[in-house]
Amino acid sequence: RRKRLTTPTTTLTNASFEELVHHTANPCVSIFIPIDRRHPDDRRAHLALKSLIADARAQLKASGIDHIDDLLGPTEAVLERPVIAEHSGGVALFLSPGFAAELTLDVPVHAMATTGTRFTVGPLLSSLTHGPTAYVLTVGAENVALHRVDRTVWSECHVADLPRSIEDALWYERDERMNSSHGGAPAGASGMSVVGHGSGAQDEDRKRRLTRYFQKVDDAVMHFLHDDPETPLVIAGTAPSVARYQLTARHHHIVAAPIGSPEEITPKELHQRVNELLEPLVMHRSDVLLERLATRVGTGLASSDLDELVVAAQQGRVSDLLVVSTHPVWISSSSPHDRLDTWEPGATDLINETVGEAWRHGARVHAVSPERLPAGIQVAALYRF
Repeated sequence: RRKRLTTPTTTLTNASFEELVHHTANPCVSIFIPIDRRHPDDRRAHLALKSLIADARAQLKASGIDHIDDLLGPTEAVLERPVIAEHSGGVALFLSPGFAAELTLDVPVHAMATTGTRFTVGPLLSSLTHGPTAYVLTVGAENVALHRVDRTVWSECHVADLPRSIEDALWYERDERMNSSHGGAPAGASGMSVVGHGSGAQDEDRKRRLTRYFQKVDDAVMHFLHDDPETPLVIAGTAPSVARYQLTARHHHIVAAPIGSPEEITPKELHQRVNELLEPLVMHRSDVLLERLATRVGTGLASSDLDELVVAAQQGRVSDLLVVSTHPVWISSSSPHDRLDTWEPGATDLINETVGEAWRHGARVHAVSPERLPAGIQVAALYRF
């Protein structure tokens, strides 16, 4: 019986990437379908998928594979949808005997279908993260929340004991004041000491309460982030709130984002403003890697020679692999040193082999913009030894 993709597509994660890299049953079919975010229902994705299925079928037939209909059967459910995927840059399908997976990608992909003994995972790299880009803490009197940002994808973190408001954090002070007012202390009708509106004493009391509130927030946040001291923590809120929280914050890498009250801006505005702040941080990480690469080339601790990198990745010598292009570089099984213009039965993609071996041996694998490295280079690596 054919295995059908009947469950919703899932977003690419490190865990799903890991599963694909270590998958051993074959043949493996990988299909990448570009999606037009502006017009996801224009049927072009369906036409592209039909063409890619035909390509995969031809490759499987040329390789002498049996039960091709069963292997490609899960694609039928995708073709039956009115819209293959909304709000994504593309969809990737991975099929092998007894296995079918569908992943949505947040970065555009080129149409491609490959078959072989391994899944093609290189095109996934641009949508893959190595931990969060940042954490974002919104600080407002009535709106405190911690979000994790993976590239441009936001998800709220469930932080134990995180107070959501001043009243939530300092409830005991209200009870103490009410109890003391019953003991005869001067009080207004509300049971709290009467202080003139706008007085210095009232303002100082408000600041002290805000500080105690932020201390409790920071206690919860630090407990949540205790295993991740390096990922930037963005503090977003009004300028006074951000400045006061910075006096309390204990995280190693704080980024101030005085963008206004969390209660008064939409989530879309919040995401846009914070992402603008994070862009230079992401670029800085790439700059550090590229600077290390430039200083180590020629020392035996770095290389951009693809044939050398395949061997180094297999030996576990690669610490960081920088991938500029995932366009396949095919070699023949009978003559490994000869490049092929197109796929043929038994061919191996050197780029995919390098990415997979590097990942399987614990290397960090990074997608790098083409303009960051000299023309003609598809991959480069920093070595452990």
